[in-house]
Amino acid sequence: IHPFKSWLNERMSHTFPVFLFCFSFLYSLKDEECERLSKVRDQLGQELEELTASLFEEAHKMVHEANLKQATAEKQLKEALGKIDVLQAEVAALKTLVLSTSPTSPCKEMPPGHKAPFKKGHARNKSTSSAMLGSQQEVAVTQPIVRECKEVDSLLFNEFKVWKEDPTLERSCSFLERIYREDIYPCLTFSKSELGSAILEAVEQNTLSVEPVGFQPLPVVKASAVECGGPKKCALCGQTKTCKHRIKFGDSSSYYYVSPFCRYRITSVCNFFTYIRYILQGLVKQQDAEQMFWEVMQLRKEMSNAKLGYYKDEL
Repeated sequence: IHPFKSWLNERMSHTFPVFLFCFSFLYSLKDEECERLSKVRDQLGQELEELTASLFEEAHKMVHEANLKQATAEKQLKEALGKIDVLQAEVAALKTLVLSTSPTSPCKEMPPGHKAPFKKGHARNKSTSSAMLGSQQEVAVTQPIVRECKEVDSLLFNEFKVWKEDPTLERSCSFLERIYREDIYPCLTFSKSELGSAILEAVEQNTLSVEPVGFQPLPVVKASAVECGGPKKCALCGQTKTCKHRIKFGDSSSYYYVSPFCRYRITSVCNFFTYIRYILQGLVKQQDAEQMFWEVMQLRKEMSNAKLGYYKDEL
């Protein structure tokens, strides 16, 4: 037994260092493998973070581009609607110009001393029983022919020429100050004075929209839009009227229903401002100062008729 024990101790003394070396070697391999797997994990985590960041960046870029496209489309739509309004106003102005420059009557005047030709079958008054008929014929013959004449007012024309040399939309100039006092203010004076002042300001800034009641603009207005008045009540005069149009200020979502009479008063002022803006922008060409002056007078005539109660109703 003792020899075996001594042998065993001797063998153990030789094999234990080998075993310890193998164990330490395997432990070092395990540490290296753990370190390698840790690096792989960190690398995968970093790649995942980069991929997530790139996806979010791409999504943000797509949303930004979509918003830009939507804003561009809305701007183009607004410009297109504005161009339509300008073209409609220009067509109305051209129609007014053509009507104002066309002759009032195709009949020519007879030269002085010229007698009317004798018509065959003319009945003569031969008895007193036809005195009444004769008096009626005499009245019909002697009734003068009324022509529409016009003459340039030197004061108004001089004010217009001074304004045309340096056109402006300031109320302080004598040309516009007179028109504001005599036409624009009376034309836009309503029982709802605050709303009338807001309309005048919007007309001056060219931000007022007038549209038929059945018109639906794009984009569709939200359900929370405020509508003042109604199809049967005018928001300006407060009376029960059939309102075929409504007005809106700029990009506001509030609508105001207006009667045909109030709408014509507003549009007559809008037509005047549209024409003087054309002059201000240099768009009115092939017309001299007198022609422009008479066009302005025609627009003032429309405002005068509107403030007196005359209007044109679109069926």
